[in-house]
Amino acid sequence: MDDRADILVVDDNPINLQVLSDILRREPFRVHAALSGEVALRAVAKRRPDLILLDVKMPEMSGFDVCRQLKSDEATRDIPVIFISAMNDIEDKVMAFGAGGIDYVTKPFQAEEVLVRVRTHLELNGIKRDLERRVAERTRALEESEARYRVLFEDSPLAVIVYDADTWKIVEVNGACTRMLGYPRQRWVGSSLGFMFERGQRDAMRALSRNLTEHSEEAVLTGHLRLSHADGCLVETEGIVQCVAYPGCRAHILMLQDITERRKIEEQLRLEAREHRQKLEFSLHYDALTGLPNRMLLTERIRQGVSQAKQTGCWMAVCYIDLDGFATLNEAHGQEISDHLLINTAECLRSCLRGGDTLARVGGDEFVLLVLGINSHMELTAFLENVSARLSEPFVSDTAVITLSASIGVTIFPQDSADADTLLRHADQSMMRAKQLGKGRHELFDAEGERRVRAQYESIELMRAALSRREFVLYYQPKVDLETRAITGVEALIRWSHPERGLLPPGAFLPAIEEDAFAVDLGDWVIGEALAQITRWHALGLELGISVNIAAQHLLQGDFIERLQALLAAHPEVPRGSLEIEVLESSRLDNIENVERVIVACRALGVGFSLDDFGTGYSSLTYLRALSADTLKIDQSFIRNMMEDKGDLAIVSGVIGLASAFDRRVVAEGVETLEHARLLLSLGCHQFQGYGIARPMPAEDVPGWVARWPDPSWATLAEGL
Repeated sequence: MDDRADILVVDDNPINLQVLSDILRREPFRVHAALSGEVALRAVAKRRPDLILLDVKMPEMSGFDVCRQLKSDEATRDIPVIFISAMNDIEDKVMAFGAGGIDYVTKPFQAEEVLVRVRTHLELNGIKRDLERRVAERTRALEESEARYRVLFEDSPLAVIVYDADTWKIVEVNGACTRMLGYPRQRWVGSSLGFMFERGQRDAMRALSRNLTEHSEEAVLTGHLRLSHADGCLVETEGIVQCVAYPGCRAHILMLQDITERRKIEEQLRLEAREHRQKLEFSLHYDALTGLPNRMLLTERIRQGVSQAKQTGCWMAVCYIDLDGFATLNEAHGQEISDHLLINTAECLRSCLRGGDTLARVGGDEFVLLVLGINSHMELTAFLENVSARLSEPFVSDTAVITLSASIGVTIFPQDSADADTLLRHADQSMMRAKQLGKGRHELFDAEGERRVRAQYESIELMRAALSRREFVLYYQPKVDLETRAITGVEALIRWSHPERGLLPPGAFLPAIEEDAFAVDLGDWVIGEALAQITRWHALGLELGISVNIAAQHLLQGDFIERLQALLAAHPEVPRGSLEIEVLESSRLDNIENVERVIVACRALGVGFSLDDFGTGYSSLTYLRALSADTLKIDQSFIRNMMEDKGDLAIVSGVIGLASAFDRRVVAEGVETLEHARLLLSLGCHQFQGYGIARPMPAEDVPGWVARWPDPSWATLAEGL
């Protein structure tokens, strides 16, 4: 028969699993392995191991969860579980023992340590099983015949009392009974059983005896009994009572064990456990060096402070304090001086507290003051100046005089209406800014700026989601040449079909992504959608080119041409010259040489290039001279006002002249009336775009508009050319 112990090793890391298995196989163990909690539970169900080595941190099902499930099952609850983990915090160990583990080994471990612990717990478990077996045998022995009881009666270490079940008179006791309670045998025999019980227990014992007589002949546990000793003290006992055959009466036999010493030990263990829990509770919530609340307790105090601030209407300030240059002081003066310095700092800060305030230590040289009941910035500033002054007082030791300064970051609730952890983080950020600005000062967290940044981030995330849900659409505004009456193309203008706010123009959402990488993703989508639309119109026999607006940062991406090539390759049926890229002349085009290289590369791919809103920037002439753009688009603000504003008219005339001089096409944006068109024609510009020609429209409306162009008024104007 193979009597080797079965060991189950559970770890989601195959290397750790192999290392542990190899260690255990040095001993005569049968070792089984499981890579997850679920596999381990199935393995236990098939073959019950003698001991389990269980990793804590596993995906899907943690070691704590596996242990709890084992302990909840009657069939597996007594399997010893040793946790093995890299986590060494007190909280993790408390959770391990709370889940039902019997030991906790910290990674990295020594092979001999693992083997010693496994052998020890196997031996302890064997002793436990042996004790359980012995208890079972003793119970069976109590159920045997009267002859067996008589043989064992006098030699039994248990106090044995035989009494008449009807009269409750004692008919026999053994020597262990007389020794345990100090009464001689003659005091027992013939006396009522009740003389040795307290009154309340006497009644309970009678009820137990009646129940045994009426309903069962099985042994019944007495529970805890307190009996009176001959010297007046109490003896703590427990035992069993059962029916027994005895000459001359219907008898019960009561067998008692003295547990007085055990109860004393148990009480001592309870006291020690309570003391340990108190120490553990202290270590969980307080700093060992200074006795101050730690981060965990501080977080709860902040939550309470938030509730109080809401009730009173006053402010709550979270002040994050970091001692400047403490690491250097620690290296120079040593750990002992540094610890005394931290304790002194804690006392200085304590002296600044007012009623209801909290001081906590959250790091090596980091403290947090939670200040309640603040009514103004002036009051808070005065408080912080007092704190800085107290901290700057010299610290005198036997070997050194040390002067400190501190950087303090502050955030105020409810101006900063975040949760406790976020308030701490904001105060920490402000403290870092105080250090960057020169140390020895305090900085207030900009809650409004944080909200703006968060709102922008949330807007961008909403747009990312909108792009994945295909909520963006392109509208198209025609461009025409009045001299030839030809439609020269359309400009793609993005819209957001918002599920709640309806159709949003670009000004409602594009500003949020001007400096964000999402502008590139959205720009790629616009180009791809425009190419797809050219293909769809081409299939209908409609030959229309599309110009798309691209952000400057998108254009200047190092891989812009490669991405453009990929998009064009995905639509091989799009004719060359059908796509034009527009970039705002007022955009930040820092590297003119790079922009020109992109324009040349685009032209090689058959993609045109246009400078949009020309004339609105500071470098128009520079761009015109350095960039070989095919088209200049005059900004609509000049076109709209040129009838009344001579300055705008001069700019429009100048741009048209420059375009002619540099042999560039020119398109006037914002043409809303025939009068605008006549004046532009007189200045030499005949390509127009604007509400007077057509408003932006969905792609499905474009073919119908093309069929109707030109309408009579524009046709008449064109005939006069």
